Amino acid sequence: MRQLLSVRALVVAVLFVAAGSADAHKGLFIVRHAEKASSTAADPALSMQGEDRASALARLLRNAGVTDVFATEFKRTQQTVEPLTDQKGLKATIVPAKDTAALVAKLKGLKPTAVAVVAGHSDTIPGVLKALGIKDTITLRDDQYNRIFFITADNQLIELGF
Repeated sequence: MRQLLSVRALVVAVLFVAAGSADAHKGLFIVRHAEKASSTAADPALSMQGEDRASALARLLRNAGVTDVFATEFKRTQQTVEPLTDQKGLKATIVPAKDTAALVAKLKGLKPTAVAVVAGHSDTIPGVLKALGIKDTITLRDDQYNRIFFITADNQLIELGF
């Protein structure tokens, strides 16, 4: 059963992932890119509001133990994770937006202790979740930017809002 949780729940999920142990588990955070500046440009950058949301994402995940970050070839996904990658000294792995199989293969190939963040699009995230074995039907409206999908080590989906 899918759950919609608040920022407080995100903190709990993040602390769960960050706590770790000898039996540390992988966790996946999947987010849609932040607000874009233009709806007509082929590859728009983030708007000021989007830049603020990207910074908020980095703040929320700063103690989550993030080890891997993935984005698509589009500026808006890369700019969404940039504050996080800068903060953690990581480099985002770029995977074409339409190549769900390649992304899922990379996610499934991560170390058991990995915590990954994936920035995608409203039309790609549902397919990625499905390919990862999530049975819930997920839809994202074009105006929704505040949802984070957290997949636990035992493949449970927790939906978070920020």
